[in-house]
Amino acid sequence: MTLKLLPVAAMLTGICIVACNGPAQEVRAIVLADDVSPPPIDTMIVNGDTIQADHIASWNAFEKYNGRYAVEVALLDREPLKSRLETLLGKSRKVFMERFKITPPIEVENKILFNEGYMPSGSGSDEAAIAIDMERDIIYIGFSVNKKRMLFSEKKDTDYPEKFLQWLNRNADAF
Repeated sequence: MTLKLLPVAAMLTGICIVACNGPAQEVRAIVLADDVSPPPIDTMIVNGDTIQADHIASWNAFEKYNGRYAVEVALLDREPLKSRLETLLGKSRKVFMERFKITPPIEVENKILFNEGYMPSGSGSDEAAIAIDMERDIIYIGFSVNKKRMLFSEKKDTDYPEKFLQWLNRNADAF
């Protein structure tokens, strides 16, 4: 019985070999894009021995706010800060905004933007601060509620800028 099927199996194997080794149809695809320009890269981040190109929202416009008031330039309503603040603070954004009503002029020094604020009541224990490390692209937020401090930072970074640390240490005495 197996001898009868051997010629049939050999013939099927031969057909498969010829079919698989035959000429194949070449397929070409052309993809057309609406925009052929590469995405803008604002910062090149050195990562070990390679360069990692990440699209980082530009903080360049924020450098010109030095000496101006947050309300005057609508600091917290400017992108990329507005959307990232929303993500960072979530429901705590309202509490932060209440404590950021009265502010001194914005300070920008060595690519670090810093500002602090107080509630209109002037109690002193309910304050807020913001620092943006524009070079490292990290936002730091701090505020106090009933003498309890809340700290937020992107990327869970705790390498706080000097001005932010001074604000924390100054307020540590009050608590």
